[in-house]
Amino acid sequence: MDIFSLLGLVVAFIGIIGGMILEGGHPSALLQVTAFMIVILGSLGATMVATLPSDMPFAFKALKKMFLPGKYDFHGLMEKILELANLARREGLLALETYANSGQGDPFLVKCLTLAIDGSSAEAIRESVEVDMHIQEEDDKAGMKFWETWGALAPTVGVLGAVLGLMHVMSVLSQPELIGPGIAVAFVATVYGVGYANVVCMPMSFKLKRHIEHDQLLKSMVLEGVVGIQSGIAPGALRSKLKVYLGSHGGGGGDKKH
Repeated sequence: MDIFSLLGLVVAFIGIIGGMILEGGHPSALLQVTAFMIVILGSLGATMVATLPSDMPFAFKALKKMFLPGKYDFHGLMEKILELANLARREGLLALETYANSGQGDPFLVKCLTLAIDGSSAEAIRESVEVDMHIQEEDDKAGMKFWETWGALAPTVGVLGAVLGLMHVMSVLSQPELIGPGIAVAFVATVYGVGYANVVCMPMSFKLKRHIEHDQLLKSMVLEGVVGIQSGIAPGALRSKLKVYLGSHGGGGGDKKH
């Protein structure tokens, strides 16, 4: 569970609602079913128009990845690759079959190792795996773009909701006591649009983008390691090459374990 994301949402809502209360407002003023329908449902519909039907499952997958990520164990995978490199150097590539067939290894590492064990050249391994990486990246981006698009559309639909509310206010100008409350209700739609976009949708798309970058970086490290094993690079030299990928992730930094 990504507690940091949940904590961020809680802090954001405490800040917004708390500030409203300090200004003398009341949270119940934000509970407007009409504004919710216009802004949230309206912008959701617009987002669905902008999204390919085949991309919708990735949007839900992205939501799960946002709050239930795995662990990006850069350091642990590097050590496993170096362990396998030492084994291959002593006993040959076929000795790696035990790990590849164990059913407990990292799936991406196993996939790369299988290509190496089957006799594929370093160039063939790289070409095959990079295509898979690109396709996976595009799938992940499809989920991220759904939330990014929703965040881009929600504020505009919020303005639309405010205009619709003001149109209603204009129809009751003969009743001054209804004008103030009517204007307040109209602007709740704008609050919904701007708030939902900037507290939920856009931050989610930013974090999902970082997940995609971490995932691709981790896979690049694994690919480089297996190509190094296949090419017979000395474990010491391979360690130096893989250490570059650790960067600030030295101890296993982000989140995700394949």
